[in-house]
Amino acid sequence: MKKIMIKCIALLAAAILAGCKGESHEGIYVATLKSHYSVAEDTIELKGDIIINRVGYKRLIDGQLKNKEFSVKNWRLNSPDAPIIELGKNQITIGRIQYKKIK
Repeated sequence: MKKIMIKCIALLAAAILAGCKGESHEGIYVATLKSHYSVAEDTIELKGDIIINRVGYKRLIDGQLKNKEFSVKNWRLNSPDAPIIELGKNQITIGRIQYKKIK
């Protein structure tokens, strides 16, 4: 019974490693967003298990763009407060926003 269990664990580990293919999604991803209220440049940086989200945005008030404002958020992958990230080839998706890889 132990031998069967060890073989199953080894096969599962091999399948997981084969599925990952050693691809790294680390890098910098960008998206530009526009709405009736603002224009934003959103940057996601993936480093290991750290996610850094930098946003620069200009508010649109009475048809005029105001001074650029900034915000920064940090998360760890798979932490309870981290967003769900869908990984693709040279892009990621968080919610409905698609980010293109630039670096």
